[in-house]
Amino acid sequence: MGSLRIWLIYTFIFTALATVVIGMMSMDRSNEYKVQGVWREVAWEYEKMDTDVKKSDGAWSIDERQKLEISEGLSIHEAETWNFSKDGTLELYRNNQLLSELTWKIKGRGHILKLIGKDDKAEHYQIQKLGDNLMEIHFNTDLQVRGIVKMTFVRS
Repeated sequence: MGSLRIWLIYTFIFTALATVVIGMMSMDRSNEYKVQGVWREVAWEYEKMDTDVKKSDGAWSIDERQKLEISEGLSIHEAETWNFSKDGTLELYRNNQLLSELTWKIKGRGHILKLIGKDDKAEHYQIQKLGDNLMEIHFNTDLQVRGIVKMTFVRS
């Protein structure tokens, strides 16, 4: 009788924990779903850099000239607004004018944003933060100074 009682307690605990875990997993939306919509670029900053000069928060702001040089050859270099559609298309806008249309995918364990241009050239960005109203993505650069560029977006 005692072993049956212990077995029932363990079964109840296992079932309760499994229910909680499955419930939490089902409530969390995937990054593929979270990224859909219109995002406005608000900042570009260096996260890491080969230099001794630092801002107080450990990042460095990037001016427009540096931004153009760093992002030369990237599809995103002139865009201020990114519109991620459900069908996997990404429209890039500047001053409300369409600059280009790409294809996007979330890869890996939901932490890699892959952009594919019309020439089938792929660009990869690491998703560092993705909330309801804030997105932060990183990409590596070798221009000017080696480092990681952090791009920050807010949902429009």
